[in-house]
Amino acid sequence: MIRRIRILAAKELKSFFDSPFAYVLLIVWLVISSYFFFRAAFLMGEASLRPLFELLPWLLLFFVPAVTMRSLSAEKQDGTLEVLLSHPINEVEIIAAKLIANVGFVVIALLLTLPIPLGMSLGGRLDLGMMAGQYLGAVFLIIGLSSVGIFASSLSKNQTVSFIIALFFTFLLISAGLQFVIMAVPFPLTNVVRQLSALAHFDSMTRGVIGLADIVYFAALTMVFSTLSYFGLRRERESHQSARYKMLRLGTALIIIVSVLVSLIGSSIGGRVDLTAGRLYSLSGATSKILRELPDVVTIKLYSSRQLPPEAEAALRDIKDVVLDYQAISKGRVKALFLSPKNGAEAQAELQEAGIEQVQFNVVRQDEYQVKKGFLGLTVEYGSQKETIPFINQTADLEYQLSRLIRKISSEKQKKVVFLEGHSPIKPPPGLGAENPDTYGQWRALLAEVYQVEDLAIKKGESIPKDIGVVIIAGPTSSAAKHELKTLTKFIEEGGSVLALIDSLTISDQTMGVVPNKTNFTNFLAGYGLTVQPRLLFDMQSNQMISAGSQDNYFSIPYPFWMQVQPASDDTIVRDIGVVTIPWGQSLKIGKKSKPLLVTTQFAGFQAKDFDVMPNPEMNIAKEKLSKQIVAASRTLKSGGRLIVVGDSDFLKDKFVAAQGSANGVFGQNAVDWLAQDASLAGIRSKNTQGRMLVFQSEAVRDGVRYFNLGGVPLIVALLGFARLSRRRQRTRKVFAS
Repeated sequence: MIRRIRILAAKELKSFFDSPFAYVLLIVWLVISSYFFFRAAFLMGEASLRPLFELLPWLLLFFVPAVTMRSLSAEKQDGTLEVLLSHPINEVEIIAAKLIANVGFVVIALLLTLPIPLGMSLGGRLDLGMMAGQYLGAVFLIIGLSSVGIFASSLSKNQTVSFIIALFFTFLLISAGLQFVIMAVPFPLTNVVRQLSALAHFDSMTRGVIGLADIVYFAALTMVFSTLSYFGLRRERESHQSARYKMLRLGTALIIIVSVLVSLIGSSIGGRVDLTAGRLYSLSGATSKILRELPDVVTIKLYSSRQLPPEAEAALRDIKDVVLDYQAISKGRVKALFLSPKNGAEAQAELQEAGIEQVQFNVVRQDEYQVKKGFLGLTVEYGSQKETIPFINQTADLEYQLSRLIRKISSEKQKKVVFLEGHSPIKPPPGLGAENPDTYGQWRALLAEVYQVEDLAIKKGESIPKDIGVVIIAGPTSSAAKHELKTLTKFIEEGGSVLALIDSLTISDQTMGVVPNKTNFTNFLAGYGLTVQPRLLFDMQSNQMISAGSQDNYFSIPYPFWMQVQPASDDTIVRDIGVVTIPWGQSLKIGKKSKPLLVTTQFAGFQAKDFDVMPNPEMNIAKEKLSKQIVAASRTLKSGGRLIVVGDSDFLKDKFVAAQGSANGVFGQNAVDWLAQDASLAGIRSKNTQGRMLVFQSEAVRDGVRYFNLGGVPLIVALLGFARLSRRRQRTRKVFAS
């Protein structure tokens, strides 16, 4: 049986490449996928294949029906199906062979997109594990949709009709996962509809996580439509009044019902393989260490409504997986409880006592919007102490939040971090975390999740208290008194740590004027081999877009003085940290004992005089004047004291910490963790900000990658197709001697 399927599948796959139509399909596929991918990827500036796989289901919506429409329709139209069935080949073998051949052709089309990640690797470091998960998820999607296409092909002799039928069913499977479709479904059915959507399961796999529930779904989908295809072939050979036909119909119905039920029940199946680099969706070693050090049992209680909106229902599965992972690796130190209190006064009281918030969400019922209340939160309990996440609206940082809370309630005392007073014009915000673009409010609030955060004025004759672990010097504009520097020196020599955000130049974002900022903090830090130079940096390749123009005509332009810098090493502070934006930064000159943390690309330069920081889209600097520059560095002293110096004080202000996709706040937290000699949370925190920068060596390389994929790969396919078809045509015209 397997041998017959293999022979028939090979023959079917070969027939694809004997037709010009196949090469036309491949060329159109490659041009469209490359065009839309590069347009989005270059705009994002991130080394990621996400734009390709976000588009993929919609490309397959048309591509798979176009490939599969001839599978059985052509056989019926040409009368070859009856001839085929007259051989020792049954319907199961035919459908299996057709499915393998069609999947094989579409997978070949998918593999022809591999030059895209190869080209992207010239400009950034791709997550190869995530890429493998994305391609593997795409293969599962192709298998499921191909079975739909073969079923459609079994319904008609007309290939156009088969294409339209396949298009219709494929559209239903993909669009069922869209938010506006789910909103239009009666609320009790929303989760069922979502679980039956191919898009929802494919999206889960594109994260680089292969879940058993998603594999079960695609296996069930393939089984349903392959069974329907088998039924379509068999019913034409059986009398509709015969017992065999009735058994066939009953067996088909049972298989479909069982497959659908397995698909729905499978949504609650755990088990997954995390293929991402750094295991983004698995618990980190830092979390394991925190759990191993627990002196007693921690209880995690997850509260969830019995009916949640689809997006929250999807998150609930991921949340349960994470909580169960905590329980599994803790070796009895974590106990997980899943609670769904019923409606009523007792339930309300229980939720209120736990600190779980009820939130409102819109549902559709009886053709109108209705407001319902639900909850999805958790508590972490340790002895008499309790911490709460009132509502979980995202799962990206759930591991960090849980580990932070476990560490917080199980630690005897929080460490203390202080901001040095008296030298910065920046005042603390009126409330911790209060939003003010020119303060460190949000960064302070992030630090306060782990540390005691206070302000410190160094008085003459007084030492820095022993319970202070880190002193932060943030953007000083006036010099320190002699006694302050003496006290700081003593603090460092006794094992204390300092984070210095130093500006040797200050820039007004109102007038765009640049003036020197001369304080003795620069010389103080230079004594430790960390010198902030009065050189204003810019990066011609890796920078942030800003809005410019008049009130009625805004447009975006690159601003080289707002640099997007990258890790200089695999140090814990900056490992997988993502994109850090340094506005108006200055270069660092470091000694042999210091270690660079953040650097520009090799396309950076500096202004040491005649400063001009106005946005200029025509700014052009000779390549020989550009080089990699250091903007942040660290040093560990023999005494145990630690220092980190950054040549900029603006990057940790609220307007940069709060920016979408920014890793500035994460760097600030990681730096303080390292200085406090407690980097246990740094690796967990960085997992959620792994934006991988996309910076090509030149415009020519970037354009070469784009146009090779857009034109070069399709041209190669066209030439190979022309050569094969020409050789085949010559063989058919060859006259053989009798």
